[in-house]
Amino acid sequence: MTAQSSILKKTSLTFCLCILILGCGIAEYEEQANQTIDFVAEADEADKLLGYPVEIPAPKDGNGTVVSKPTFLRLPRENYSRPYPDFVRGKGMLLVKYGKQKGSTVIPRDVFLAYSDETEGGVFKDGVLEHFEAKTEKKKLPSLKLKDDVKSDQYYFTNSSSETIHLFLAFEEKVAVIFKYDLDKQQGKKQEMVSERSMRTFRLNDNAVKAKNQWDLKQQYEGGDKKP
Repeated sequence: MTAQSSILKKTSLTFCLCILILGCGIAEYEEQANQTIDFVAEADEADKLLGYPVEIPAPKDGNGTVVSKPTFLRLPRENYSRPYPDFVRGKGMLLVKYGKQKGSTVIPRDVFLAYSDETEGGVFKDGVLEHFEAKTEKKKLPSLKLKDDVKSDQYYFTNSSSETIHLFLAFEEKVAVIFKYDLDKQQGKKQEMVSERSMRTFRLNDNAVKAKNQWDLKQQYEGGDKKP
C-alpha cells in the first residue's frame, strides 16, 4: 500500500466517523463507529482480490415484470463488472454473464447471476443445476450463511466439458451465483477461496442499495480507477 493510499483510507474512515458523531448519541455512535471500522477493514481486504460492483440489467418477463432484483456483488479484479449485452433464458430462470478481461489468466473464467422467473415451485433450482450440467458429479457443500441472514446452498462439480463449477444458490431469494473455472485441481482451494470471498460481498434488495451507497462514499473519498 502506498503512502498516498494509506492517507486516503484514513481520511475516508475519519470522514465516516465524523458523520456518525454529528448524527448519533454516544451508544448509537459507538455501534455505528464499530460497524464503519469493520466495513472499512473488510473492504480493504476485499480490495486485494475484488473489483467494482457488478452492473445489473433489468430484463422483463412476458408480463413486463423486471426479473432481476437490486444486487450488490464484487467479482475478482480481472472479471468485468459490466455484463454481456445478451442475457440467456433457461428453465425457470434468466442468466446474466460476466466474462474476464482479454488476456487475463485469472480465475474464474466466467461468472453468472441467475434470477428466477419460474411460475412453479422448484423449477428454478432444477433449472440452474440442469443448465450447468450438474449430474452425478455434483457435490453439495455445507450451506453458506451470507450477510443479512441470506442462506445459500453450495454445489461444487465438474461438467461434461471438464469445467469446474462453484454454484451458490440462495433458493429462498430465487437468486444464484455461478463461478465457472477451467479445471485445475492444483488451483481448487484458491478457486473456492476467491469465489467465497466474492460471495461475502453479496447483498440483495434494500441491503444492496445500502452497500452500493457505502461503496460510492468510499470511492468518493479514496478515488478509484475506471471500472472495467
